[in-house]
Amino acid sequence: MGIGNEVCVMGMGYVGLTLAVAMSKKGYAVHGVEIDEKKLKLMKRGKPHFYELGLEFAMRTMIDKGSLTFSREIPSRPYPVYIITVGTPATKDTKIPRLDMIERVSREISNVMDQNSLVILRSTVVVGATRNVVLPILKQKIESPQVAFCSERTLEGKALEEIFTLPQVIGAIDERSLRRASSIFHRITPTVIEVSSLETAEIIKLLDNVYRDTQFALANEVAEICEILGINGNEAIRFTNLGYDRTNIALPGYVGGPCLGKDPHILAYSLKNYEFKPTIIMNARALHEKLEGRIADRILRWALNNNLEPQKIKVTLLGMAFKGIPETDDLRGAPSITMIKELKTRGFKNICGHDYLVSDENIKKLKIKPVDITDAFNDASIVIFMNNNTSYNKIDLIDAIRRMSKPAYFMDSWNMFDFESFPPDGEVYYGSIGRR
Repeated sequence: MGIGNEVCVMGMGYVGLTLAVAMSKKGYAVHGVEIDEKKLKLMKRGKPHFYELGLEFAMRTMIDKGSLTFSREIPSRPYPVYIITVGTPATKDTKIPRLDMIERVSREISNVMDQNSLVILRSTVVVGATRNVVLPILKQKIESPQVAFCSERTLEGKALEEIFTLPQVIGAIDERSLRRASSIFHRITPTVIEVSSLETAEIIKLLDNVYRDTQFALANEVAEICEILGINGNEAIRFTNLGYDRTNIALPGYVGGPCLGKDPHILAYSLKNYEFKPTIIMNARALHEKLEGRIADRILRWALNNNLEPQKIKVTLLGMAFKGIPETDDLRGAPSITMIKELKTRGFKNICGHDYLVSDENIKKLKIKPVDITDAFNDASIVIFMNNNTSYNKIDLIDAIRRMSKPAYFMDSWNMFDFESFPPDGEVYYGSIGRR
């Protein structure tokens, strides 16, 4: 392949690896850099280190074709295009996004790039990071580096499908950088949106997730209101929306993951030098961050009212990944992790976990016991559906409830089961978010 087709992607996480595979499918010679030795060994064998529909087959095909390679160190010769996709996790206590990995790879790139290299940032960052963090580092080597930002907006679980169809939003430091970045992504997707600045492209990614986070917050607050008033929240929301196009309230549920839980804090941090706090956005995030504690309180009250000692009863969490549709094995920002903490704080000690994709090894790392779907219900006093993986709809509900210890609490957090047809059993209590 010609040198103009060569791309070096820095960081082989969820964003970087799916992008690398997608670009190699479109004719680019892609080299991925990953410092995690365990992940690197898997990828060199053609195995992704996470689940993504269709990824493994596409990845192996591109490796066999010779258009996708990996290494731990950045190649010593300059590449025409570098794309930065390393993570920017927020700290647990301060919620401030980390930019140290962006700084590190920017320095690595600056050591090998030349005046013809284009550097594209695709990581989620505070507004202004491309101009104020990446650009100064590159300018230490090149007087006028070519720099652009291209938002990553694919849905985890559908990334390889969406990357070829979603519009790619691009902002750049100058016209030359914008033209080159646009031409690169035009080969991947039919629609490229060129915006007026780096900062505009940066905030668009944040706004996508802030919108969803705020939308879900309204649903969860409506659910809490309905619980207080003794109303079926799921029914109220469904019929509020039905046949009335001006209203589209989401159904309630846990909100987590690597983006929705982080990006509102990143946007707020972008305003740290200004006398403004995004009140609606941050109040929405705060509502989500207290949801697992609210449900844990409800479960504790039920246990105590039924003379059950929390430390002696079995609790099973079903759906450990941060979401169930589309399914994933990603535990980053998973509500199940928060729920484990909240339950343990309230005295529950015998906690088990099940997931159709998350490995037993990774469930054990959460310091709970992994179980198969049958043992998940055996002698459990409490089951809590933490995500809405559609495979859970296939369980034999009557048999599962029969095998639970009595009295039992069946927490259908995602309203996956029809309450009206729920097996009548005075010893089994049915609860959901939006209905006590």
